[in-house]
Order: sequence, then structure tokens, then C-alpha cells
Amino acid sequence: MDNTYFLAAGSNEWLLTNGIGGYALGTGNLINQRKYHGLLISSDNNNNRCSLLSGLEILVEWRGETFHIDSNNYSNCIYPEGFLHLVKSWFRPYPAFLYSSLHHNNDILILMKLKMAEGENSVMVTFRNLGRHQLHLHIRPKLSMRNHHHVNGTDFDQDYPQLVTQIENNTFAVTKDRLSLWGNCPEATISEERIIFHDCYYPWEAIRGYHGVEDLISPIKIVVDLQVNSTNNLLFSDKRIADIAQTIESIRNKYNYLPLAKDFPIQDSKDITETPLLKTVDYDNNPLFDYSNYLRLLEFTLKDFLVEDDITAGYPWFGCWGRDTFISLEAYIGLMDDHDRKFSINPDRIWSIFSKYAMLVKDGLLPNMLPESGQAGNYDSIDSCLWFVVRLEQYLQKLISLRSKKSIQKRINKALSMMQKIIDGLLSHASGKFHIDDNGFIILAEDFAASTWMDAKVNGEPVTPRNGAPVEINALFYNTLCAYKNISQHAEGKSFRYDKKVKELIDRIERSYSKFFTEKYLADRLTNNEQVNEIRPNALIAASLPYNLIPVEMLRKIVQTAKEELLTPYGLRSLSNQDYRFKRKYLGNQDDRDSQYHQGTVWTFMLDFYVKAYCRAFENVKDRMELKSDIESVISVLREKTLHGHFASIAEVWDGSNPRVPKGCPAQAWSVAALYNIEKLVSRLG
Repeated sequence: MDNTYFLAAGSNEWLLTNGIGGYALGTGNLINQRKYHGLLISSDNNNNRCSLLSGLEILVEWRGETFHIDSNNYSNCIYPEGFLHLVKSWFRPYPAFLYSSLHHNNDILILMKLKMAEGENSVMVTFRNLGRHQLHLHIRPKLSMRNHHHVNGTDFDQDYPQLVTQIENNTFAVTKDRLSLWGNCPEATISEERIIFHDCYYPWEAIRGYHGVEDLISPIKIVVDLQVNSTNNLLFSDKRIADIAQTIESIRNKYNYLPLAKDFPIQDSKDITETPLLKTVDYDNNPLFDYSNYLRLLEFTLKDFLVEDDITAGYPWFGCWGRDTFISLEAYIGLMDDHDRKFSINPDRIWSIFSKYAMLVKDGLLPNMLPESGQAGNYDSIDSCLWFVVRLEQYLQKLISLRSKKSIQKRINKALSMMQKIIDGLLSHASGKFHIDDNGFIILAEDFAASTWMDAKVNGEPVTPRNGAPVEINALFYNTLCAYKNISQHAEGKSFRYDKKVKELIDRIERSYSKFFTEKYLADRLTNNEQVNEIRPNALIAASLPYNLIPVEMLRKIVQTAKEELLTPYGLRSLSNQDYRFKRKYLGNQDDRDSQYHQGTVWTFMLDFYVKAYCRAFENVKDRMELKSDIESVISVLREKTLHGHFASIAEVWDGSNPRVPKGCPAQAWSVAALYNIEKLVSRLG
């Protein structure tokens, strides 16, 4: 038996989302390692998220025998040892867990599945008896009832007076302050029986330098009789559900079209009690999905981050970020389709994202971070507005391919107004945070030196200051101007300003951009027209954009240098491993991690830029099959991990040396978007 899968199950994480910012998150063995782990984290219209349901205590009883299938982390132990009863878990298309008694046998088998509603803060927990004996489940919901960034105190006894519990037939409601958890448990007996789980420990929070101990409350007990071959659904929500049957059907339909793992216990007409399920479960780490189903799941994973009019940057702790939204948006534009298909996205929904941010433009800049769960927003980004224009042109080009140009003329004119508002602000540089020099370059002031994606600060000081002219920012500025010029040619009945000024700036940047060229790479930035030579992946952003400023011979040198010093199986290092400042590991408290964040830590989303630059550099010297093979080698590990069911999503970052364990945000939008974009490119190559 290969232990790879079981090791992955304990260290990797599954994710469910509901399209409005709420989520459920946990590990493959359901032991909560983070304060963010839980079965229901709600979100309101302002993206304020609250952890309501941390987990379930589940005692299984049959013929006088009992065992737990849940586990709690404490500082000195894991208790009870329910994880020992886990036969196997699956991350996609939704988290599922198969349990048995010890030793594992076909007589006692329980399949637990987790699914989340779309558009509301509701989660469904399904238990199915796949064994040969009637079972009785004694379930205690473990309530957290707090902001998801916080933890409860360890004196939760004092909160009992604030906790109000109501039970009516098969439903219950628990309220604390302004938070509520409502539950429906058909064919169950519910009684009030309050206990406290003291000092629950979250080791991954402690590792990150945060407080990781809290109390959880369980005010009720649910008893479910589970007959052989029967199913029971428990619904939990932040409000009373009007139509239980409709909600259950809606949740099922959300996942019904998705492929199951090859060894998933499938329900069919055959008497399940005669099926030796333990013999069908794959323990040897074989691929669980074929390639076509893997692509379908990857598209579904992309939709984890899509909310009504924005993209959540990452789960669990990020909200909506301007930069992340518009870098990621390319993948969502690729899914645009006017037809009502399960995997397509209506163009009007993408347009609503542009419309939302266009209303937020201030001095040419877009918000970097929108407010979330009590955290303030900010405009500390120079590139969000540039990515906005680049993606807006891509959107319009795709829309023209879907609809007649005449039918979208008003939208084209509106888009040009959006672009012009940004360019107006950039050219006036009214904020005083940057200016445009004689080369046509955007020059960042020292107090705006952390406004690129390399934005980490320690004690208020940028770790990787990018003051002066950053290489990718000015390639993005050039692309912004070119995109505006191109789309303005589609305008009808309206005169757009700055045509001559834009053309002059484009010409100046084209003449000046060679100032970034070095013998084998691009300078990371210019200060007073002097090169700051650091081997970072920013050159690849510049080399991959639609409007190219770099001759092919220089492109090949850039790609080769990046391959030798930056490329890893999980992404690109943020600094060359040959640099004396290179940080091998990403770990420690907030200041430690911020000091390592862009000094060698590996970022998956950078693979997309590397692959685009690689194709541009070698498209005329390699045939399609050679390019395809080379690209597939870049993403082979990420693809394999997903095919084998180890990853439910793609993490934000990895260690700079020997990257193996996901770090940072466990589910990052632009990481998933990068893998999706590359796989789509592979498909186009044949």
C-alpha cells in the first residue's frame, strides 16, 4: 500500500464555496488545523465572514459497540482518534470521507459527504450507511460563532448566558449576539445538552505566529438512526430555510454534473450490501480522474473564487483584491459563453466586474484591497489599473467573437470611457505617488515603492522596494496605451481624447525600453536611468504581455535564465537562488514570512507568464508538438497531484528550495487561473 495519499490527506485541504464569499474548509482527515477550518463560514453582502460551525462530534453506535469518527486537536494530543477509522477521503468534486470500525471491514461502512449551497450560507452533511448493520449516530455540532479571523477565548463558560437555543421538531436555532446557526435534521431526535470543548488547538496558526487556542460550544445533541443502505441529510445555515426539499435538491444539482473519482463509492441499482467496497477503494495512489474530467474539475475549481461581481483572491483569509481579480480574470474570460452551459460564464457577469471597479477609480488607480471582515481597503497598487485595461481589451475581443459588433457598440464606447478615466489619472499623476518621465516610463516615488505585486512590508518598510521604473509596470503601461489605442478604433459616434498623446507615449516607450536589457535578462527596475539588476520573475510578466517590446533573441535569453534560476515544479522563485538574499524557506511569524515572501519564495501564478514568454520565444523554431511537450513538463507535477486527488485547489506559494508542501493561502485564484490558462494552451496546441 502506498502511503502517499494518506499523507496528502492529512496535510492538504479541501474547499467548498457558495458564490457570495462563504466557504467550508478542512483537511482530508477532518482534523481542524487552522482557525479558518470549519463546515460553515458565512459571508454577508459586505464580505464580512463569520465562522459558525467548526465541526461535528460523531459517535457511532451499533449492537452496543461505539467509536468516534471525529478528532479534536489539543496541545498535547489528538482526541478522540476518529481519524484511525478513516478508510479514505476524496477532495473533489466535493469532500467525502469513508469510515469503518477497526479493523476496517465491509460490515461497518459510513460515507460522509459535504456539499454547499450556491448563493446562500448553507451546508449539507450527508451520511450514508454502506455497511450491513443498522447504525445510530450521536452528533454534537461544535459551534465557533465568531469572526473568521479571530478565535474565541478559553473561558467560553461565561458566554452561556448569551447563547440562546431553540428546538422545534427536527429543527434547531442557536443565536449568540448577532450570529445565528440554524439546523434541520429530518428523522432525527434533537435535545438540548450543552457541553464545551475546551482548549482546541490549531497548530498551523501557532506555526504562523498567531494565537491558536479556543473553546467551542455544543448546545445540542442530535441522534440519527441510519438504516442499511439509507441516507440522512443534515442542513446547517445562517438562517431558517423556507423550503428544505428544494434546498437539498438545489445543492445536489450543483454537483451532479461533476465527475467522481474512479474509486468513489457509487450508488447504483445493485444491492450495495453485496458490494465489497473496501476492495474497490484505491490505496495505491493511482490517478483518480482521466484528463478530460480533470479539466472539468479545474473549471469548477475556478468558479470557487467567482462571487457575484468580483473574484475572491484566495481562501480562507483573502477577500477581493483588484490586482488579483484582473490577473485572474483572463481565465474567466476564456470561459465566457452566451449559451447556458454548466462550465460557461455569461459575458454580462464579467462585465459587472469591470463596471464595479470602474466606479472605484481614484486618480487613475483602482483599489488593491476591498474591505473584508473588518479589514480596511486601500489603493496601494499601481498595477491593478493597468491589468484592468489589459483585461478589458481581452474581454471586448472575446465578446466581439461571440456577438455582433453592432450589438455591443454601446459597451465598447463605455469600455473606452473606463479606459480613458484611468489614463487621465495616470497622465495627470494627481496622487503624487508617481510620475511619467522623458522615456515615457511610470516612475514610482519612494513612498509608493510597495505598490507592485511585490508589496510586502516589515515595520512599514518595503522588503523589495520597486521605486523608480519597474520593468513589468512599464510593459503593462505600454500595453494599457496600446489596448486603448486599439479599442478606440472601434468607437462609433464619439471622439476620445489623448489619441496624439497616447501615440507619442507608445513611441517613447518603444524607443526607451531597451534601457532594461542586460546581457542575459531584464533589469528589475531603473532608478535615475540606472539598472537595478535582480533576477526576478517580473521580466517574464513583461515578456508575456500581448503587445511585445522585446526582440526574440532577448526573449530566449530571458526564458533560459528564468529556467536555470527561477523555475521549479510548483512555480517561479521570486528571486534567483544564486542571489545572496535568497530565502530558502517560507515560514515563521508574520514579519518572518513577509521578509521571505518575495525573496525567493515560489509563486505558482508566475508559471502562466513563463509559459507565454516561452511560446513567444520559440514558436518559430519548435513545432507544436515540441512546444506542447515542453509546456506539459512545466506543469506536470501540478497536473499529476490534481489527477491523483491530492489537491482540491492550488496554493499561493511554496518554499524557495525543494518546494513540496503548499504554503500561504491554500486556495489562490490566480494560481488556479494560471494552471487553467496553461492547460487551455496545451489543448490548442493539440
